[in-house]
Order: sequence, then structure tokens, then C-alpha cells
Amino acid sequence: MKVLEIIFCMGGNGSVGFMIFLSVALLSACASADVVLVDRGEPAAVIVLPDEPAEPEQQAAEDLVEHIRLMSGARLSVTSAGEAPEGLLPVFIGAAADARLDGLIDEAGEGRRHRGDPWSFAVVVEEDAIHLRGLSSEGSRTAAYELLEQLGVRWFMPGETGRVMPERTTVTLEPRRIVRVPSFRYRRPSEARDGPKNEEWNRRLGLGGVGRRAGSHSMPGWPNRTRSEHPEYWGLRPDGRRGANQLCLTGSHDNPDDPSDPEQNHVLKSVIEAARAYYREAEDPDTAILHAGPRDGGGFCECPMCRALDAPDHHTTMFRTPSASRTDRYVWFFEQVLRHIEDEFPKARIGFYAYGALLNPPYDPDYEPSGRLVISMTPIHACRLHGPGNPICPESDVLRWLYEHWAPYVDEIVCQGYWYNLACPGYLFPLVHRLREEIPLSKKLGATGLYLGGGAAGAWASHNPAAYVAGKLQWDHTADADKILADFYEKFYGPAREPMAAYHTLMETTIRDADFHTGSSWDIPNIYTDEARERGRRYLQEAERLANASGEDIYSLRVDLTAKAFELTDVYCRSQQKRNRHDFVGEKELCDRLEQIRDSLLEDYEYPMLNPRHSSWFLNRFTTDYFFPDISGYSRVTDGNEMIVAFDNEWKFQLDPEAWGRYSGFHKLESEGGNWQSIRTDTSWSNQGLRYYFGQTWYRQTVVVPEGYEGRKIKIWFSGVDNTAEVWVNGTFVGANHDGAEFDIDAFGSAFRPFEFDVSDAIRHGEPNVVTVRAVRPRTNELGTGGLVGPAMFYAEAQ
Repeated sequence: MKVLEIIFCMGGNGSVGFMIFLSVALLSACASADVVLVDRGEPAAVIVLPDEPAEPEQQAAEDLVEHIRLMSGARLSVTSAGEAPEGLLPVFIGAAADARLDGLIDEAGEGRRHRGDPWSFAVVVEEDAIHLRGLSSEGSRTAAYELLEQLGVRWFMPGETGRVMPERTTVTLEPRRIVRVPSFRYRRPSEARDGPKNEEWNRRLGLGGVGRRAGSHSMPGWPNRTRSEHPEYWGLRPDGRRGANQLCLTGSHDNPDDPSDPEQNHVLKSVIEAARAYYREAEDPDTAILHAGPRDGGGFCECPMCRALDAPDHHTTMFRTPSASRTDRYVWFFEQVLRHIEDEFPKARIGFYAYGALLNPPYDPDYEPSGRLVISMTPIHACRLHGPGNPICPESDVLRWLYEHWAPYVDEIVCQGYWYNLACPGYLFPLVHRLREEIPLSKKLGATGLYLGGGAAGAWASHNPAAYVAGKLQWDHTADADKILADFYEKFYGPAREPMAAYHTLMETTIRDADFHTGSSWDIPNIYTDEARERGRRYLQEAERLANASGEDIYSLRVDLTAKAFELTDVYCRSQQKRNRHDFVGEKELCDRLEQIRDSLLEDYEYPMLNPRHSSWFLNRFTTDYFFPDISGYSRVTDGNEMIVAFDNEWKFQLDPEAWGRYSGFHKLESEGGNWQSIRTDTSWSNQGLRYYFGQTWYRQTVVVPEGYEGRKIKIWFSGVDNTAEVWVNGTFVGANHDGAEFDIDAFGSAFRPFEFDVSDAIRHGEPNVVTVRAVRPRTNELGTGGLVGPAMFYAEAQ
């Protein structure tokens, strides 16, 4: 047998770096014979732990014992250094392994600019010993998982569903030497809150790392209750009242001469006190980060002192929000906090989300950064369907622009990349095409960590194999994604590998090449057309045949859960087709099936194959009016209710950026001119050139209400609007879906929900009726949506 020497050490710029030649006696040339751990079902090795093992070292030993037992039937014993029995191959873990490896691991880290990364490790397999050693106990644990991967074990998903375990009575390994240093110090594609199996999966892929993402949706020392207890310290609303969603950072309520003086600014003083308390309790104040930031959403203080800190109004945040950037005021505030505690904590840092109104870097040309701010770059307003450099995407250069323009101002950047379809219940959303571009680019542009974002983890059925590929690329951004995928198809699907590879490739390329960019689930039916879904269905049917013919249940199970995610998506697409044709009965039948599939994916497998929270919340909120049964389209055409007129999905349309329409009489019956354009309500604004528009718009349509309904109560029903609507029929105002606070953050609650008004006294039977709608989109509720977002009708209530 030839000696296999594998040393992974890639340059920090993404190019293949140097090979480390190991010259110490420990790493001299290995013998040619295979190293035996199990010989014909009998243990040939013993696991050696330090006398007082750390918890990760103990976990490494337990997982080695478990996996080798499942593989071969042999149970390796575990002992401590100095007590290993003769005649068995010692497998040294952590502090029990040779300490001379540390220098070589550390040297390898220099190539990634991560010298001393505690998760770095070495695996040395020799004829007389195996050494699994990291620069920390977590690194040593990850070395054990690397050894198991070298033996053919895989963890493509959590639990037994995703574990691939080769079976053999004799377990051998060629001599080898491996040094690995992670590309990113912080790596997190799955959250612990999504279940212990997910956390176990994270651990086995070596995910976690040093620190955490930076930022918080709260300010230290200011819990949410203080908004009602002390509204005077919260932001000034446009109407002059205090108690807005965000704090007044300048303390203008106190009328300070100098808002940077904590004795004159109570808000600043409180945060400084909270910061001192945090760092005094920190285990290592020199490396700790204080996490802070505005509350999620808008509602920023409009007082003159806070506004004076902002960038000019023309310098808006980069993507789809009409307000000015608020970055400068928060950067100013955080720098004041750091300045006032640096006497005690000179290395203190503050981390915050570069997100929403804080997405843009600072504008102030006189700002001199302290170098002690850390950001989690969170481009929630950028297209999530396509990766950087994809020419079909209008926002393909967003990530690069943000990295390059934030880098001069901060000490560290963690990228929170939204590697999932935010506000989607779990329809197909393959992302390998994004990951293979975005992760290497993030490394090249200086990111120190990557985070999946939000509650993404858990949609295993619809996202696989993206999470696995993400985990591998976060450890080694130069890894070959195609080889990772080939290994996945071969081992995960077994006899069904070829049709399943074709299926996943089809789904990937379909979304990659689709010129649609709306958020949530709105564009899923446009992306996965009838033709694309039919091709995918044929691949899955062939895969099911091959998996079932093999007689191995695990392959049938894996194909089945993938097929069920496909069916979830297929049924959703067909339900939306029914909805847009005003076939609300047919829509309900499909939505009943949609819920059944969702429930099966949550309940019928080893663990939920969709994110439990998202699959319910967003199915109910964004998917269809069906999930508002008290006012659904189905309820308005059944039980004696009768649809009279189905509005066409194409309306006359007028932009009104200066808000003159109401004063000009756009709603009046006699107002006919004005060069109105056309717009469709069965597709998004983004798909019709209005992705970045905020403000007022007008819709108009003329329909004939047939005779025969005189004396019955007639209502106009809309399936939804983003964000608010006011409706006139024949020039008569009939109602609004808001209570007058259409520009307030709380008006978001009415977005996308069905609404209706009594029009009995306004319509004309047997004659044309002019319906006019003023729709306002004051803020982003979802990427690329706006105005009327579905079908509308006149219906008669049951007599």
C-alpha cells in the first residue's frame, strides 16, 4: 500500500497555498501496511483519552465507539493515557495525542490568516498509533469526525435519515496525515434551537467555531417594556408624540447641549452602564463583543438632533426602503459608548446588524472609525434567489459592494446571508448555485464568519443538499462543490443516484436561470412551471422505482421525503393557478392537500423535515387567502354566497409618487383621462418593473353587474394588498383596509390579507361600474410586492 498524505492548507486569497512537509520524527514516512482498527469483528484498537478529558474530547470518544460498533459490530474500549493495553492500536484524542502536532497545525493556519484557530486539527494515522489533536478540545473532536469520514461515514442530514454507515467486519485505513484549518472562524448553517439532532449534525460537521454573529434587535439596558414605562426616551413620531419603535439616541427629551455627554443624555448613560456591567462579567473582556442595535422594523426617532446625524435624504438605504439611512446615527452612538468605557475596557467592541436602515455603510466624510465595531452583514432586502455574479439578477453585485464599502469602517464582518427563502413555508428552494459562489467570495472579501440567518435550518426536505454543501464549504471555501454533490448523490440515494442527481440539477438550474426575484413564495409558480414540474416528477418516479427495487428501506425513505417536498411545491403552484382563475373551490381542495403534506413532513419522519414554525406561520400568512377562513374566497362563493362578477387580473394603473391623485380626483367617476397604463394582479410588481417603487398607486377597472341581484347585499372582495387600500365604486368611497395609520409600522398587519366592503348602495345593476383603488406601499413587506396581490370579485351574500 502506498502512503497517502493529505494536507489541506489553502491561501487566504482563495488560491491553493503551500504544502507543509512534516519533518519531525512523529511524522516520518509511514509504513506501507494498512492500519487496522477492527479485525474480523474483533477490536484491534483502543481509544485513549487524557486523564481529565474535556466534554468535546469525551464526545469524540463516544462517537468513535458508536460509529465503529455500527460499522463492524466491534466495541472499542476507552481508557486514559498510560493505561492502554498492549497489542491494541492506540487512538489518542486531544491532550493525549502528541503535543508536537500543535506547531504544525498552527503553521498551517498562517496560510488562511487564521493562525491559532482553536478548531484547527491534525489527523495522523501510523502503523503503531493514530493521533487526533486540535488546538482546542473542539478541534480534537472535529479530528475524530474527520477520521470517521475517512472511513466512509457521512452525515448528510441529521439523525439516521442522513447518516451513511459502511458495513464491514474488518476496519482498516491507509496511513495518512491530514491538517485542516477552517476557512472561517465562525460557521453556522443550522441553529441549536431547531432541535438536538440539528445540533448534533452541526457538531459532526465541525460547525460552530469562535464567537457568534454580531448584533441584536435590542439596546443593552433598554428592554422593550421601557417603551411604555418611559416613552419620553423613545423616538419622536412624525405626529410629534414620543414612544416610537426606536430609542432617541441623542436624548433630545433632556434638551442636551452636548448629546455625547452621558450626564446630559440619559439613553447614552444607561447603555454605557450596561456595557460596563457586561464587560465586567465577561470571561475575557479583550475578546468579548457587546451585541446591540435597533429593534427590528422601522419607527426611528424623527427629532431634529437624531435626524442631524443621518446621511442626507437623497442617500437612501441601498435596497427598497424609502427612508434615509440610519447607519450614521447608530455608528455615532456606538462610538460614544466605546469612548466612555475605554478607560476600563480599551479593547471593547460593539457588534450590530448591518440590516434594514443600517445596511449602508456610514456616510459622514469626517467619521474616523475606532476599528472596534463588528457587523453582521444582513442584506435582507436583496434578492435571495440568485447568487453574486449571476447576470440574470439585478442585484448580483450587492454582496461585493457591501463588503468593499463596509470594510474600512469595521474590525470584522460576519455575513448573515439568508441562505433560505425568507417567509416561505418550505417550498423547493435549492441554493447550491448560490453557495458555490457566495462562500468563496465572502472569504475573498474578508468575512471572518458565515451564518445561515433566521430560522432557516430545518427545511431538510426542500433545501437538501444545500445545508450539507454549505457546511463543507464553510470549512474549506476552495472545496469542489461538484465533488461534494457527486459524493452526496452516490451515498445518500444509492441505486437511485442517477435520476436523483438529474432531479436536483433540474431544480437548481431552473431557479438559477429564472428571471424572477420576488420574495417569499410569490414567484415559486413562475419559476417551477408546469413543464419543469413534469420533468421533475418523471425523475422522481424513476428514482422511486429504483429505490424500491433495491429492497433497502433507507433509500426509499430518502427519495420519498424529497418527493414529498416536491409535491408540496407542486400542489402550491396548482392552487395559485386555481386562485388566479377565481376557482376558490378548486383552490380549497388543493390547499387541504397542501396542509396534509405539510403535516406529513412535520410528523411522519424521524424529525420534522420542514421548519415547524415557518411551515405553519408563513403558510397561513403569505400563501393564500384560503388560510383566512372567515373571509376567504371559498367562504364567499359557498353556503349560499354567490360570485356575481370576477374582476379581470389586468387593471388600469397609474403611479402617483407625489400623492396628487386624490386631490386631482382619480377616484371620481367622471375622471377618465391621464394615460393610464396596465398592470396585472396575478404577478408581482417586481415582475412588472416596479421592484423599487414606494408610494401611492391607483387601480381602475370597469365591470358590469348583471341584473337580478337587486335587493341583495352586494360586497366587493379583494384577496390582498401590499400594504393598504382605499376603494371607491362609481365615485363613492366604500372603505379602507386600515384605520388611518397607513404609513405607520403597525399597518403591516393588514398586508396580504383579504378584505371586503358593502357596495350595495354604490353599484348600478345592469350597467358598467367603475371600481377605483388607491393602493399605498410605504415600506417593504416583502421583496418586490406591492399594490393588489391577487383576484377580486363582486359577490352577493346568501339570502
